[in-house]
Amino acid sequence: MARVKVYETNHTGITVQDLDYSIRFFTEVLGYELIGPRAPRGLKNQETVTGVKGAAVEIAYVKGGGHALELLQYNGPADRAAYQPRCVDVGHWHLSINVDDVDTATQAALDYGCAKVGDQITVDAGPNKGNKIQYVALKDGLILELTWIANRR
Repeated sequence: MARVKVYETNHTGITVQDLDYSIRFFTEVLGYELIGPRAPRGLKNQETVTGVKGAAVEIAYVKGGGHALELLQYNGPADRAAYQPRCVDVGHWHLSINVDDVDTATQAALDYGCAKVGDQITVDAGPNKGNKIQYVALKDGLILELTWIANRR
């Protein structure tokens, strides 16, 4: 069986409802850096890569914590849908971000209009045992896991 050598993870793409809101959240609340200007992409290329006719998009990249996020706001086609699966539903995913203080990060997210999802826990087993985590949801449903690492060196 052939194996592919992965050199690194380039970015994580996230389709958002409001690009301005998402850029401000990641840069002002979490301290990410906006990489280059936000800009639309060519319709033909976006239709080709997504397989969706009319896939008009504007994209911005932000980078923080050693990883880049591609924030995509689609403005077409007209029949776009919004899905907000619960954390237990197939198709849900979340972005885990290690922070210096879960309580401060949670409050900063709440001050920005995010909502708590569940309550804070201390992980009781596995490789993350002892870590404190809190889920928060941005207004478009993106779930962030704010994580304080117990054994950070």
